[in-house]
Amino acid sequence: MVKVLRYPEGVSTSSQPRRRRTHSRRGRSPHAPAPFRPFTPEQLAARTAAIPLISFPDLPVSARREEIAQAISQHQVVIISGETGSGKTTQIPKICLQLGRGVAGMIGHTQPRRIAARSVAERIAAELGQKVGKEPGEVVGYQVRFTDEVGPTTLIKLMTDGILLAEIQSDPMLRRYDTLIIDEAHERSLNIDFILGYLARLLPLRPDLKVIITSATIDSDRFARHFGRWNGPIGQGTLIEAAPVIEVSGRTFPVEIRYRPLAADTPTSYSSSSTSPAAQPTENSPATASANEEESTGSAVEQLVLEDPDDPLALEGYGAGQDIDVETAICHAVDELCAEGPGDILVFLPGERDIRDTEQALRDHLGNRAPKDISHSKNPADIEILPLFARLSSAQQHRIFEEHSHRRVVLATNVAETSLTVPGIRYVIDPGLARISRYSNKTKVQRLPIEEISKASANQRSGRCGRVADGIAIRLYSADNFASRPDFTEPEILRTSLASVILQMSALGLGDVTSFPFVDAPDSRAIRDGINQLVEIGALRPLDSSKNSDSAALAQGNQGLELTRIGRDLARLPIDPRLGRMLIAGHESGCASEILVIVAALSIQDVRERPLEHQEAADTAHARFADPHSDFLTYLNLWRYLHVQQRDLSGSAFRRMCRAEFIHYLRFREWCDIAHQLRDMARTVGIHTESLGMPSAGDVVEQASRTGIADSAAKAAVAFTRSTSAVDTDDIHRSILVGLLSSLGAWDPATRDYTGSRGTHFTIWPGSGITGHPDWVMTAELVETSRLFARTVARIRPEWVEPLAKDLLNHVYSEPTWNSSRGAAYVQEKVMLYGLTLIADRSVLLGRLGSTPLGSIRGAVPTDSPFAIAQQSPITAAELAREMFIRHALVQGEWRERHAFQRRNDEAIERARETERRSRTHGLVADEVALERFFDDLLPASIISAGHFNRWWKNEKRQNPHLLDYPPELLLPRGLDQTGEGFPDHWQQGELRLPLSYEFHPGSPRDGVSMSIPVEALGRVSDEGTDWLVPGMREELITEAIRALPKAKRRLLAPAPEVAKSVAAWIDDFRGGRVRTHKELDNAPSGKSSAGAIPDEDPASLSAALGRLAAWGQKTGQGRSDKRLSKASTSSQDEGGKGRDLSAASSAQSSDRSPKSSTQNPSGTRTASAETDSTSFDELFRRAIRELRGVDLSASDIHTMRDALPDHLLMTFVVHDRQGRELGSGKDLGYLKRTLAGATDSALRTAVRQALTEAQERSAQGKHRSGAEAQPESGSPSRTASGEPKARAQGKEAAASGAIDGSEGAPGSEFFADDLEDFPTTPLPPSIESQAQGLTIRAFPALVPQGKPENPLAGVRVMANASQARSEHGLGVANLVLRRVQLSTKRVSTRWSGREALMLTSTPYRSTEALIADAQWASVRTLTVSLSGNQGLWTIRNRSSFDDLSQRVRDLHEDQVYSIIEVVVRAMESWAQLQDTLATADAQAYCALREDVERVAHSLVFDGFIAATPIERLRNLPRYIQAQSLRVRKALRSPSDLARDEGSVQALAQVDDELNELRELMDTRPFDARHASAFEELLWMREELRVSLFAQELGTARKISPQRMLATIDRLHEAI
Repeated sequence: MVKVLRYPEGVSTSSQPRRRRTHSRRGRSPHAPAPFRPFTPEQLAARTAAIPLISFPDLPVSARREEIAQAISQHQVVIISGETGSGKTTQIPKICLQLGRGVAGMIGHTQPRRIAARSVAERIAAELGQKVGKEPGEVVGYQVRFTDEVGPTTLIKLMTDGILLAEIQSDPMLRRYDTLIIDEAHERSLNIDFILGYLARLLPLRPDLKVIITSATIDSDRFARHFGRWNGPIGQGTLIEAAPVIEVSGRTFPVEIRYRPLAADTPTSYSSSSTSPAAQPTENSPATASANEEESTGSAVEQLVLEDPDDPLALEGYGAGQDIDVETAICHAVDELCAEGPGDILVFLPGERDIRDTEQALRDHLGNRAPKDISHSKNPADIEILPLFARLSSAQQHRIFEEHSHRRVVLATNVAETSLTVPGIRYVIDPGLARISRYSNKTKVQRLPIEEISKASANQRSGRCGRVADGIAIRLYSADNFASRPDFTEPEILRTSLASVILQMSALGLGDVTSFPFVDAPDSRAIRDGINQLVEIGALRPLDSSKNSDSAALAQGNQGLELTRIGRDLARLPIDPRLGRMLIAGHESGCASEILVIVAALSIQDVRERPLEHQEAADTAHARFADPHSDFLTYLNLWRYLHVQQRDLSGSAFRRMCRAEFIHYLRFREWCDIAHQLRDMARTVGIHTESLGMPSAGDVVEQASRTGIADSAAKAAVAFTRSTSAVDTDDIHRSILVGLLSSLGAWDPATRDYTGSRGTHFTIWPGSGITGHPDWVMTAELVETSRLFARTVARIRPEWVEPLAKDLLNHVYSEPTWNSSRGAAYVQEKVMLYGLTLIADRSVLLGRLGSTPLGSIRGAVPTDSPFAIAQQSPITAAELAREMFIRHALVQGEWRERHAFQRRNDEAIERARETERRSRTHGLVADEVALERFFDDLLPASIISAGHFNRWWKNEKRQNPHLLDYPPELLLPRGLDQTGEGFPDHWQQGELRLPLSYEFHPGSPRDGVSMSIPVEALGRVSDEGTDWLVPGMREELITEAIRALPKAKRRLLAPAPEVAKSVAAWIDDFRGGRVRTHKELDNAPSGKSSAGAIPDEDPASLSAALGRLAAWGQKTGQGRSDKRLSKASTSSQDEGGKGRDLSAASSAQSSDRSPKSSTQNPSGTRTASAETDSTSFDELFRRAIRELRGVDLSASDIHTMRDALPDHLLMTFVVHDRQGRELGSGKDLGYLKRTLAGATDSALRTAVRQALTEAQERSAQGKHRSGAEAQPESGSPSRTASGEPKARAQGKEAAASGAIDGSEGAPGSEFFADDLEDFPTTPLPPSIESQAQGLTIRAFPALVPQGKPENPLAGVRVMANASQARSEHGLGVANLVLRRVQLSTKRVSTRWSGREALMLTSTPYRSTEALIADAQWASVRTLTVSLSGNQGLWTIRNRSSFDDLSQRVRDLHEDQVYSIIEVVVRAMESWAQLQDTLATADAQAYCALREDVERVAHSLVFDGFIAATPIERLRNLPRYIQAQSLRVRKALRSPSDLARDEGSVQALAQVDDELNELRELMDTRPFDARHASAFEELLWMREELRVSLFAQELGTARKISPQRMLATIDRLHEAI
């Protein structure tokens, strides 16, 4: 609830209503205060003549009237402190009138309450022998709200303090008064304190004005100092002279004080907020309390006598020490006072509810002695019970002044505490409690807690009795409790909202509220809250110079604020500013008439009654008007219903209806009067309202016909409010909401109540008609009793609040984020009003925040975020939005727009970044800051989003389409060109042209140069020359190679960059022939011999095989070089001085300075091509270091260098399929070939099928066009193949001409056959070429072995690896030859002797048939190889050559089988001897020996060993087995021989480890027949080594030792 200044009401606005437009000049309402006009001489004469005869009754004030008159004459301000009942209220105005005051100006006499003003006026008029009125000759009048009884001859004017406050607006100098009497100043209401402060400023300007301040319990000294003469500001300067104080003591009848505590020595209170004792009395006795009374109140209380202090009732109360409630104690007190003698009893109670409860308790207690209608009582002992409170009608209030014949018990609030003298009161019952209006600075609501009254108020109450005889005042608390209470009641200005006061002060130009001379200055928090409330409703606003002032500065006062147009209108309306603001908003929305009715309803007590005995019936009757969503609309329903009933019923019938339906008729009349007065006062500010629309009689009849005659008028009224003919209810609620922005609530399901502003929690008053729990509500009043209740509630929509609150809202923003779909920067906005979250998470365009400084955008932002950094700089939201648009949209491309300049810019950036990646230099390309600065210089400042940009660019690009293109100098500020010299786009290797890509991401697997290889071409790609990388990285490669050397060598080559430059220059000169080349390359490292260094070697030996391999590599250029080779590159020298590298070293590319390093094709791309020089990087690097710095690098140094070389300086090979999917990548090309062999073959088959299909289609189309050619006979070749070029052409021609057997299915099926029993009729071309992924790929058709030795078969496959194809083809041809020349088992076995047959039975073969089949296959294999000539079996590509070979093999086959069987027999004889020898080595000491021998023997003789062992090795097999027998016999001779055997085993173990490592390496490499043959030779060399170690006497086929063996392994390792 809001405490308001009590003066007449009015409203203003300047906007036009939506529904009704009326225009008129603003005029003054007849009820508004009229401007002061001095009295004319005629009027002064009439007023002088009207002065009546003045007489004074026998009262204490009358006895001292001379002293009082002299003080008034000599001083401008007089303070009179008179005891209650001394006559000061009625006699002082007459003293002033006797002094001649009141003629030139009226004697204004203020009272705190309307009932007191009227009753005092009547008492003064009665003493002057007149009546109250405004007729000429009547000198006493009064003016209260809506009642004006002041005439031209009125000399003494009684009025409420609110009326005087309202007159200040029209008459700031108060010229209509020459004397002002401020009565009951001790109440210190808000109005009184403002008037007192205003008068303190006015008195120096009006020396003729007399001010008299009176009260029975005033703090005389405080008021005397305040109204004294000061040198400087009041309260701050020096006091010169205090105002005179006259204390009037004495009463006509004494009063006895009796204490009856509700509990023994326990203070009583209805509220926990009661004031705690400030000090404890020194003695717990009534006498001490009396002394404290006299000392603290400052009034003459010596006539107040006390009861016997030893009376038990004074200490224990009516409960005899037991707790009793207030109602029970009042009943006991009434009984006690009734026994004292006749006289009325005045009972003070906190509020109206307490009055009703106490009335019911008294009637229950008194029974028949308290009839409801006392007029019919004939028993003089009966008691009449009457209520008295401010909201009663005038007639009901005046009942207490009527003559009566029975004792009365008047139940009153503190309205009877001051000024109002109830006749006949002899006794007073004081519970010591009252509802004190107290404003909460925390919750910002007006509370009405029940608190203990002060000592001054207690004495005021006691002084109300003893007017007709000796009085008795019973206090329902103890004397100690009284002594602990504060002396005076806290001024209202210290406990209420100051909004109305500040508004009036601003309107009157009284300056800063903090400097206003209040008797007690209000708290700064109260001032701040009042200012904030006026700012909330738009009555005050900051001055232009202080718009950015902090609210804390405004809390010190209203300096820096100015009154708005709305504030000026509100200041002219004597109603609460918030209610006035609702009326102005209603006028703007076109619903002023409806708002006026609601505002009038909020200004009075509810017209609906709810008696205790009829609560349920009253609730049922009132529910007919209730609106389920708004109590405000309920007022409109009720207003319409009552006016319809008043229109249709007679006066008496209408009053009976009101009583029957629990409607307070007099309050309804007051409601109508207030609405009428408000309508008149609204015209003064330009608001012209009409009568509220009502349902017609026809509407009521129609409603009755539909729903019945019962409640038809109520239903018609409710239906009319909801109808379309009425004003939109949303407009009504929005208008009300303008004044209630701080009284909102949001439903909290967790706490089951509403969360209000500033963290408060409240519930809806149970009497509200709101149903359910609306999500959002507004309330006209928040009252705190037992809890915080919201009265008069309506449901609202939260979206209404934002446009109305505007600057009151607190906006919290998240860190801005970029929205690519909308092309703008957005923030998540949280909108709060006084702590209430209206919008939790709303996306807001950052640019719409305009010039809002980022510092005012409050949000939880990480301190290291760009937004937080931007907040520290003087930047606005629009500027940040523009920066983010440029960065994210134009620079980073994070938006949906695709303009042409973006595509061009992306291409330019990619070219620049490619240059940066290739040069591997950070910072070449301009960073984003430079690009943002480029756009920032060109774009207008208004562009903050994609929409703004598109509108600008639509016109701008017509004039300058390349305005936003990045210039080259921007992207490469260092001036580097983008030619990419030294960084080719492709790698040329023979006919293959492979793309190169560059990455500059250290730590990434793709960092460096990557070669993209189609999987179809993987078999043809060699890593030849890739150890040189590209010319542009040559110096970096050499530099890092130097840094990767061991420290001992590296320190001799410092500084590495300079040495690298010289080495690179030397290599360029050497490769260009500018350095003498007759010098020989460095010899291979010591301990290793070249393949050609072994004279007179067996052609089948490993050395010979390696020699042939090196010669082939030099001749064909098909040698390989990879990372492992580069780690151990060795060379050998021939007589001509030319090096012969076993690894077929690849050629390196020339440097970036050489014009031959890369070539540029017509399309503009650059290509790196391999040169004829096959010298590896390692060789030339070692030579250059030796020539330039005299440092020899060993093979170990090169190994260390290769291991430590950064990965980005090794070529990365990336294999992909037709769809671009990556199949594998790595630095080792051989490993990729091995692991992707299956995928390569599959891709080749697919490519071949596709090529053949296309060729056949082209052939068919050509034949269809010619129509004359016939297809050749299926299976007949067009020509024979003689060499690879010829075969390739033959394959192409055959495919093109259709000379392919299509009977097997799809075209080219002859290249994908299985289970062939004879050679295909169609010749197999040596190779097939096809186009795949833009490259020419080559595949190799070959026969592959299938079936078993007993049933040999063959198939046809297309292979990517030529070496593997040759090997498989030889095996496939051997299978088909064997099928032709195969001998029967019986034919072979019948030629065996008995001994041979016996020996052959001990072989590990499962059967004789298997043994003979294996021998035949070995025979055919040996014969086909030996009979195929120098070109080998690869030349067997057609049926004729195959037939020829088969015939020659047939001639030799049988004899070859017999010779193989003879070797096997000898081997089995040796096997039998070995088994016998092993049987003698059965001791535990020979366990390891026996196991190792058995392992070796089984590795030589196993199921299938005949075919697996080459014929030349098979002849040595008996010797290998005999060596194991001799080994066992030697070991059995002595322990030393056994130890010697173990040493030999250890030497063999080292060889085995190296062989296993070599085998693992070969498993990762593509198949190579030469390497496979060399490895097989190593395995037989190991058998020779066993013979040399264990049975040297048997002799070996060659010189052999572990050292020779290891050296040969190393050479093959390096070759692989």
